[in-house]
Amino acid sequence: MSVIDDGREMLTAQQVREITGVPVSTLHDWAAKRERGIDAPGPHHLRLSDRHRRWALKVVKEWLDSTRV
Repeated sequence: MSVIDDGREMLTAQQVREITGVPVSTLHDWAAKRERGIDAPGPHHLRLSDRHRRWALKVVKEWLDSTRV
């Protein structure tokens, strides 16, 4: 993936899976829980429409850094 990281690069669930290893279905499950007001793990997302979610590369990287032990 060739990406210019200016903090605005948006990723699909598949791209987030490639970076994190978290299954696409899990990413969408976490996102759906958050949209219903339920606390959930994982990087926060943007809901563009009823059928489209995106994750900011910067947020995904920050989430990965925060999970390191």
